[in-house]
Amino acid sequence: MIGSYRNLLWMIPVGIVAASPLWKDSMAEFLKPRGGYDEVAQRAYQEQSQDFVMDDVVISLTTEGVQTWTIKAEQAQTGATDREIHMISVDALYHKKGESPMIITSKNGRYHMDDQHLTLIDDVVIVKPLQHEEMYSDLLHYYDTTKMLVSPGDVEIKAPKFNLKGGQMDYNVSTGRYDFNNRVKVVL
Repeated sequence: MIGSYRNLLWMIPVGIVAASPLWKDSMAEFLKPRGGYDEVAQRAYQEQSQDFVMDDVVISLTTEGVQTWTIKAEQAQTGATDREIHMISVDALYHKKGESPMIITSKNGRYHMDDQHLTLIDDVVIVKPLQHEEMYSDLLHYYDTTKMLVSPGDVEIKAPKFNLKGGQMDYNVSTGRYDFNNRVKVVL
């Protein structure tokens, strides 16, 4: 008697496999995901959802909880990645504790969030109001990790007591120290 029950238990899986052509298609249809999946459409949606174009933008950058930059732009948009911001008609203020802010303007700008690198392009003007100094350049980089303003091209600085023309300039905003790498011409 025990042998007949054992034979009956083996017959159930064999019967299910033998009858599979009858139920296989309907079971596959039931288990199929609803709504479909379009990989190209999903990727396009994700890429588009990360892009933006905004008008009249204000960006505030902080270091250790203290506001260091206030950047205003007529228009801002994402760059090649969502970690890069392109800006048009930039007005920026660099705030240093205990001093008046430096005023920086340019036609275009770009900010890389990952390495905290601000690039200002075309007709860059830096104004230090208390010193009555104005600096002119076509390209300026600011590296937040080192607190350095770097102008790889020619620079002109105008002040009431002197005019300076020089090549590549490094300016440490923490110490206020200039470093010029090429020939410098000063008129006192």
